[in-house]
Amino acid sequence: MRRKGSVWMTMLGIMSSLVLIAAVVMAPGVEAAPAKKEAARGPVKVGYLTPLSGVYAGPGGDQRDGFLLYWEQVGNKVGDRPVEVLVEDKGSNKPDEALTKARKLMERDKVHILAGIISSGVAYALRDFVNAQKVPFIVTNAGADGLTQKQRSPYIFRSAFANSDSSHPLGEWAYKQGYRRAVILAADYSAGYEQIGGFIRTFTEAGGQIVQEIYPPLGTTDYAPYLAQIKRDADVVAVFFAGADALRFVQQYGEYGLKGALPLIGKGYLVDEVILPKQGDAAVGIVTALHWSYVLNTPENKAFIQAYEAKYKRPPTSYAEQGYVGAQMLVKALEAVKGNVENKQAFLNALKKVELNAPRGKFRLDAYGNPIHSVYIRRVEKVGDKLQNTVIDTYPSVGQFWKWSPEKYMALSDYDKMKGKWVK
Repeated sequence: MRRKGSVWMTMLGIMSSLVLIAAVVMAPGVEAAPAKKEAARGPVKVGYLTPLSGVYAGPGGDQRDGFLLYWEQVGNKVGDRPVEVLVEDKGSNKPDEALTKARKLMERDKVHILAGIISSGVAYALRDFVNAQKVPFIVTNAGADGLTQKQRSPYIFRSAFANSDSSHPLGEWAYKQGYRRAVILAADYSAGYEQIGGFIRTFTEAGGQIVQEIYPPLGTTDYAPYLAQIKRDADVVAVFFAGADALRFVQQYGEYGLKGALPLIGKGYLVDEVILPKQGDAAVGIVTALHWSYVLNTPENKAFIQAYEAKYKRPPTSYAEQGYVGAQMLVKALEAVKGNVENKQAFLNALKKVELNAPRGKFRLDAYGNPIHSVYIRRVEKVGDKLQNTVIDTYPSVGQFWKWSPEKYMALSDYDKMKGKWVK
């Protein structure tokens, strides 16, 4: 009997303990089990896709470095939650490779956010994947117009630009300078058509004329056959080239004897800070439009430049600034949701509301996820023994739709469909 009683008392003790545990777990206000709490405190994972090889390797590395710099400045965390950035080299202009890397980041690495991308073609290729996966995607360079226009997604935001947005002011500015007949050259892919298309639309609407269109392939090494075609009765040549293409084009434009004969203008990537010293005097006098310049005299820009140069021992570029602003956007949105990136809708809502005093100046997003910011008209000048993009005019609060309503603008012909149709 004693033995049975002892067993019975032991069972009663176990049952009482179980009841007590259940009561504690079910009680309101009691913290989750330690394992669950620990899981919620795991790092916010950001997958960063950027080219580190090929024609856009330089810009790809710069945007990565700007992105990582800001995370380092905030201690790689938001509040008490760590942030982990996983960088993947996606090649320069290979949509299939980018999709493979994006799937790897999502499915194996379990990232919460995607960011990066240089090429517009790659950005377009990722659009449907991002939308299907419902993953927030911060584009830190690729300006593919459609991503924040006709093909917009509630998951896509930019820290950079839409391809045509800073080209619109350039077209208006060029006409005001007295230019009337323009030859255009652009790399033969989607970004080229959109970047140069913005210039053409505002230039021609003001009364200018396009007398010739030339589209060299991306990655062209010898521009002589294309330079030889340029009509000499034009009064300006407007172009879009970037990265190694821009370096070669500017050098060969000067070597071919066109510098001084026909003014050269274009998007800011034509004479970006990373290639400007290599372009040398051939770049002097070139006018470009962009949302940033190294010589902007603001506290935020000075602090950014100082930090970047201290860490990387080289001057930042516009690509680096765009990466830096992309990280600023994420930090601001994550702070708003107290690091709870798993509450996806709250996080997306916070991203929509982001406003910054960025290195470039005031920054906010329109209703389509694209920046509204100043666009600077810059001219390459030699100051002492250094070349710089001196700001000669400013267009404040420029958005992707320029002076049109979104509805009217998106009813116009897409720029990639206008290739070869601008000459009248």
